[in-house]
Parts: sequence; structure tokens; C-alpha cells
Amino acid sequence: MRAFKTEGIILKRKDFGEADRIITAFTLHRGKISIIAKGVRRITSRRAGNVELLNRVQMFLYPGKQFLNLTEATSLDTYQKIKEDLTLSTYAYHIIELVDKLTAENQENRSLYVHLVEVLKRLSENPRQIWIRAFEAKILSNLGFFSFDSFGVKLPHTGGVIDRHLGILMENLQKLSWEEIGKMSLDEKQALELERVLRYHIERVLEGTLKARKFLRK
Repeated sequence: MRAFKTEGIILKRKDFGEADRIITAFTLHRGKISIIAKGVRRITSRRAGNVELLNRVQMFLYPGKQFLNLTEATSLDTYQKIKEDLTLSTYAYHIIELVDKLTAENQENRSLYVHLVEVLKRLSENPRQIWIRAFEAKILSNLGFFSFDSFGVKLPHTGGVIDRHLGILMENLQKLSWEEIGKMSLDEKQALELERVLRYHIERVLEGTLKARKFLRK
């Protein structure tokens, strides 16, 4: 495999060795991939600031024995407004953790990548809870965990069927464009019930609770 260029969102990272870092990114062309950024923890590294969590980055990569090797990285968007707000950044970490937990490596999914970029952009420009709920509905549907019918949303892992009106709302969040979702409004009761159902289903699929959600509860 030759060297290639792609763009991606940094989902997580961990230190490796004395100066390297292992990065997980969800990319436009390859889906989720693992990358080694050699020497990136050195003070003199010019790439360190570009491969921070949440950044949208253009990367040049070449294959190695175990990981893809990062040779160059350029930030396309750092979502600084999100990072400067504790609540927004926690919601953003919830979103990227959801992508990391639900997707397998090396499976291209361009539509999910577009949704990921879109939700982070909209949280930066106009923070609303509906963006988070819409992304949760879209990723579950995109990966095959939702099925819709005229009587509501069937939850295949639980065998339950939720209220018809809430089912229509969830179907709209899954099917409508981000522009159309931006015109929607929810009352407090709808928002709480929608969050409850989506949280329940996500946790059933994952068989656990996301770290970011635990932090939000605190």
C-alpha cells in the first residue's frame, strides 16, 4: 500500500514509548484508523497541536508493520469554541466516544463522517441539544441499530416499541437534513423523553455507559 492523504477527526490518543503517540481518527476515506505519530510529544514537534482531540485534520500517512505512520498533519478546524466551554466539550467528547465505540476499524463510511463534521460544526455555531440527539439517531440508523415502521421505532435489541409520536420525531431526526433539523423545536417533555430513549438504546447496544455521559451526570 502506498502513502496516501485523507482527512479525519481525532477521536482519542495515548502516549507510546518516550516521544510517540497512538492516535485513533475517524476519516473520510478509511473510516476509523489507528495511527502512530512518531516524535509528536517532543517540544520541537510541529505536528503536536494539529493532532489534538476533536481536531479535523488533513493527514499524510504511509503503512507500517502495525500502524499507519503520520508524516504530516494540517488542522482544518479545531472547534475552539467547543473546547473553551466545559459543557459543550463534554457533549463533543460524548459524540466522538460514540463513534469510537460503535465503529470498526478500516470500514469506510463517508455519510457518517459527513454527519460527524456537521454536528461539530453546528455545535460550534449554534449550540442546541437537538444536534446531539440528531447525531445519536443518525449514527444508530446508519450502523443498522434502528428500524422504522408506521407504528413507531422498533428497538431490535429490546423488542420494545416506543410511542408513535416520539417514533415519528426520531424518524425525522434520522432522515431529515441538518438544515431541516435546525428548523425543528422540542418542548421540555419531548426533549427529556427523546434523550431517555436514545440513551437507553445506546447503552443497550454498547452494553455499558459512555465515559462522557457519566461526566455529564456529575
